[in-house]
Amino acid sequence: MQNGAQIEYDYSIAKAFTFATILFGIIGMLVGVILAFQMAFPQLNDLAGEYGTFSRLRPLHTNGVAFGFTMSGIFAGWYYISQRVLKVSLKESPFLMFIGKLHFLLFFITILLAVVTLLAGITTSKEYAELEWPIDILITVWWVLWGVGIFGLIGIRRERTLYISIWYFIASFLAVAMLHLFNSMEVPTALYSGYGEWYHSVSMYSGSNDALVQWWYGHNAVGFVFTVPIIALIYYFLPKESGQNVYSYKLSILAFWGLMFVYLWAGGHHLIYATVPDWMQTMGSVMSVVLILPSWGSAINMLLTMKGEWQQLQSNTLIKFMILASTFYM
Repeated sequence: MQNGAQIEYDYSIAKAFTFATILFGIIGMLVGVILAFQMAFPQLNDLAGEYGTFSRLRPLHTNGVAFGFTMSGIFAGWYYISQRVLKVSLKESPFLMFIGKLHFLLFFITILLAVVTLLAGITTSKEYAELEWPIDILITVWWVLWGVGIFGLIGIRRERTLYISIWYFIASFLAVAMLHLFNSMEVPTALYSGYGEWYHSVSMYSGSNDALVQWWYGHNAVGFVFTVPIIALIYYFLPKESGQNVYSYKLSILAFWGLMFVYLWAGGHHLIYATVPDWMQTMGSVMSVVLILPSWGSAINMLLTMKGEWQQLQSNTLIKFMILASTFYM
């Protein structure tokens, strides 16, 4: 292995995901603009036949921005940050390099398949989980590959202390793996009964149970895709860009564990006055209020990292965005 002071980091996979972030961001947000015009001018729904209707474009927009754009950025951040804070290069492990490249390839194929199937109206109709079971299996494969990459790189690291960003990436991997597996348990109708298209499926759950699992997934997919890994990115790039140490490492750990224990229980607030047990609705509401503590803990920690250096906001665009994100997180 190379000496820690002479490590040559490999950013090829990070660059690939960065380009994917830009591509899917442009496409996803462009579709969002089209949807906005359709809401203002409903006659625009007819311009491209069935493929241009609001019902086809809306899931394309949400999946494109949520998973194509945001997740590409998260993976780009991981393949950049992990090498630097763990003091190890992907070049040192041909196996992990191969895993990373395969991860990107399968991820990119998944997004392309999502575009085709959603435009064709092939969907489970479950929000944020519209993709049918063959694509769900593909998602599972590259998510496991990411996990192999995470724990493989941790296993060969030189830096024995795990920086807080790594904790958040690990949490994102574990939580989304659990959420995706349980919410995507579906019965392929053609294989089970001989009816319907080969790709069609129905949920393994029914009625209120299906709603409970769906919004346990839907709520926490937002938390562990949009929130947790983004915190990981800010905890690395804000101190790095500003030249300041994280205000309180202890506070970052406390906020992390608070978020882990509370966030998963708050999904019930999506089902207020629905046909689910009252105690679940109450628990979801209470935990949503309790979430103020870990959320504010992280946000305040990020803001106080800039203590005495606020003038950097005048000249550094990256810091402006991270401070804005931290403020909105409150």
